Amino acid sequence: MMKNKLYLVKYYGGDYDDFYEKEVFVTSVKSKATKYCTKFNKTLKKWKDYYSQYEEEKCVGLKWYKDGAPNYRRWVSLRRHTKCYWIEIETR
Repeated sequence: MMKNKLYLVKYYGGDYDDFYEKEVFVTSVKSKATKYCTKFNKTLKKWKDYYSQYEEEKCVGLKWYKDGAPNYRRWVSLRRHTKCYWIEIETR
């Protein structure tokens, strides 16, 4: 009996106690999952790089948002996301 393979796309973020994983979708097409993850990660990097211009180092290794800089909530939201990936699952 042949088992079908499916690909579950997820992303994760947070640190230690507030770590989370979110499931986005499931597909039977591996290339679709790979393309989505690539686009997600590329876009996330682009926006993190953009908002890094508003960061300042308060202590050694601790970055914080500059006072008076725009879109603080967006920066916090982007900071929490880490990476998108897919895993292979089998159907019964």
